[in-house]
Order: sequence, then structure tokens, then C-alpha cells
Amino acid sequence: MKKSFKNIISTGLVVFGLLFISNAYAQIGFPDDVDDENPTVPIDGLLVAGLVAGTALGYKKLRR
Repeated sequence: MKKSFKNIISTGLVVFGLLFISNAYAQIGFPDDVDDENPTVPIDGLLVAGLVAGTALGYKKLRR
């Protein structure tokens, strides 16, 4: 009985979330007089070093 009740509550919360929660936006738009264009930034060689380090740590973690 408890598992069935938990299932009903979980399903009800998901349905409520899908039906009644509206979209949220992270930031409103700026007025026209604001310069909100960011200059381009190059990706340097540290990206490759970070990917290699992350791969090595992930491999080490999986092998434990």
C-alpha cells in the first residue's frame, strides 16, 4: 500500500510540474543603449590539458 501511495504522489507531482509551472527566464533583456555584446575569447591549450586530466582521473576512479 505504501509503495502505491508513493507512486501516486510522485506521479501527481510530475503532472503538476508539467502543467502548472511556467517558463522561467534567466535574465531579462537589456535596453537598447547597453552594449551587451561580449568580445570573443580564444580557447587556449589548457583545454586539452584539462580534458586529459579529467580523462585520467575518470579512468582511475573507474578502475578502483
